[in-house]
Amino acid sequence: MELSDNLKKSNIILKPKSTSRWELITEMIDLAVKNKEVDSCDCEDLTKSLVDREKSMSTGIGNGVAIPHCTTVKVQDIVYIMAIVPQGMDFDSIDNQPVKIVILLLVPKSKLTQHIKTLAQIAKLMSNESLRNKLITLKTPESVIKTIKDYESIK
Repeated sequence: MELSDNLKKSNIILKPKSTSRWELITEMIDLAVKNKEVDSCDCEDLTKSLVDREKSMSTGIGNGVAIPHCTTVKVQDIVYIMAIVPQGMDFDSIDNQPVKIVILLLVPKSKLTQHIKTLAQIAKLMSNESLRNKLITLKTPESVIKTIKDYESIK
């Protein structure tokens, strides 16, 4: 299960309006609602779950990457939302560096094993400095997905 196969171009934000990680999480959930990935009535609960998770321990994994995530009964399949923040954003990352790539995951409670594998897969993929540097320069969602697919193929 590759990130490029599951990330929809409509779920990629190239220039978020947000100025904080809390606003960005809300902006990403709002996009999921707009794209009918989640019901609008679940928006508040999902945002709260993500923020609570983030407050318990930052999902900023270092190297300019954050993977906010939570498990929920509100989705049937994993929902992937990506934001590219070229100027960087404070995410209280483990390396204290600004985050430029944010991949938000909403995972069904019934797929906990898949959740862990997906997190590991994304972390491994995003450990590639060349990929990270290229992603923050891209101008279209299509180019983001193509670039990720290209890097996934060179594992």
